[in-house]
Amino acid sequence: MTNTKRDATSPETITLGRLLAHEFPPREALVAPWLRQGESAMIWAAPGVGKTLLTLTLAVMVAGGGEVMGWKSEQPRKVLFIDGEMAIEDLQERAKMLIETVEGIDREAASRNLHILSRNWQSPDAAFPDLNDAESREGKLNGQDEVLREARRLGAELVILDNFATLATSVADENDAAAMTPTVAFLLRMKQAKIAAILVHHSGKTGETYRGSSKLATTFEVILGLKAEAGTVGLGAAFTLVWTKYRGKPDASVRPRTVRLVKDDAGKERWQVEASVDDEMQALIEAVESCRYATQKDVAQALSWDTSKVTRTKVRAIKAGFITEDHWDRCLREGRGEDQLGF
Repeated sequence: MTNTKRDATSPETITLGRLLAHEFPPREALVAPWLRQGESAMIWAAPGVGKTLLTLTLAVMVAGGGEVMGWKSEQPRKVLFIDGEMAIEDLQERAKMLIETVEGIDREAASRNLHILSRNWQSPDAAFPDLNDAESREGKLNGQDEVLREARRLGAELVILDNFATLATSVADENDAAAMTPTVAFLLRMKQAKIAAILVHHSGKTGETYRGSSKLATTFEVILGLKAEAGTVGLGAAFTLVWTKYRGKPDASVRPRTVRLVKDDAGKERWQVEASVDDEMQALIEAVESCRYATQKDVAQALSWDTSKVTRTKVRAIKAGFITEDHWDRCLREGRGEDQLGF
């Protein structure tokens, strides 16, 4: 007789019939339009560009609801912000400043919902979780289990990990794909737990992408780079947002834009956002995203351009991060009637 009893820790299969019949609740946006419940994102930048200021702003916005930079959090939600290096006094100062930058925020909700796990709040003798630590040991949780347990205890819907270098200290070589396996596995566990995650990371030497092995990127729905404006590194947050991976349907809020943290007339900090696309790229992107054209030749005819100009402008738009090759191809497939499922 076959034993049908399944160990609770073993993988579970599901039949096609059960899958088709199951009614999944809609995945709500935590940061609309680009991060939903259970999804993950990476935000990368060089030191001093403003990645912690941006991610702490996102943490405050999700915890209290509101809007910033054209992104929205419709309702307050529990957030766990894990910081691996910053002085706790600096975190306090930045949180006080950044809560003022979010329009429509519920300050009381933000104060209740945002939980901060800071290395610098701990005793020097206390161990701090290592994201790359998945080793089982008797009587003690590994680093990954500690983070997941705390997120579940709080009921957090979003965990922000700032940053990879200081939270995955056991990684000896970031360029070694195998060394990234435990962290990738942890991010996948977070997805299984329906907890969204934002991993903050450093850029590589060229400043054109994130540092280390490309294996780290496999689990993310979104990869967002912050490229410093010339001469501004170390002088405060001033950067261009570059979307190097985005699987949703783009709108103006998820295209490259220049962002600065500035003081308004009342002396309060606010995020200033300016579009950074030129007219030709804008015209090309809008034509392609209309999904009315099947080929680049069709796009060229619609814009009264030659095809070589379409190709040159496409290359510029992709390099600048305004559109991805995958999104371009999907729009043209839909123009041919080959991709009716949409985005």
